Amino acid sequence: MGKARLLIIEDEAEVREALALCLETAGYEVDAVATGEAGRGKAITVPGYDLIILDARLPGRDGFEVLRALREEDGVMTPVLMLTGLNDREHRLKGFELGADDYVAKPFAPEELLARVEAVLRRAKRQPQPEKRRFRVGGIEVDLVEGTVTRDGQPVALTDMEFRLLRYLILHRGRTVTREQLLREVWELPPTVQTRTIDRHINALRKIMDGEDEASWPIQSVYGIGYRLVGGEFVD
Repeated sequence: MGKARLLIIEDEAEVREALALCLETAGYEVDAVATGEAGRGKAITVPGYDLIILDARLPGRDGFEVLRALREEDGVMTPVLMLTGLNDREHRLKGFELGADDYVAKPFAPEELLARVEAVLRRAKRQPQPEKRRFRVGGIEVDLVEGTVTRDGQPVALTDMEFRLLRYLILHRGRTVTREQLLREVWELPPTVQTRTIDRHINALRKIMDGEDEASWPIQSVYGIGYRLVGGEFVD
């Protein structure tokens, strides 16, 4: 396998250069740009990147706007590691809601950065080993090995976090999973965190599935507790 390709989007030259040097020394292939627009342009090129490191506080079009555009307009599902200020809890939660996969707070130690990068890349490449491979529910078919979703034979784009949530619900189908479980086991966040990101991701999954209301949605709300996936079947 070749080196993982990483894209850094960071406006501070000193930080950008330090990031690039750290990652290149660790064996990664790195491109680095200073603006959100340049980063967005790079992110949609072919071949794609394995990971994007995106600063939240970019001038002009900030990191959140860039992330939203990549996910919603460009269909880029590359894992994103966001850089935030040390106490920017609100920014971290906003990043997760928009589809970020992890964050590193500035200032950071090189060891922490490398550990976070390796963890995100590992999660992105991890192949689950369920008893069967494909699961059909709500008009979509989910390949748990390839990490893909199709509807009527056509691919459906999901972020890495949306797919992880969908997979978790499938593997726990028929059982109620609490919000605390989802935060801990899907987002890897403390269960005490208060955020609406779970609801936003559930709504994104419901939009690609059959059902028009609570009674017909395959992903049902268990009010005050969490969610439950009902119906569906493994097809091989």
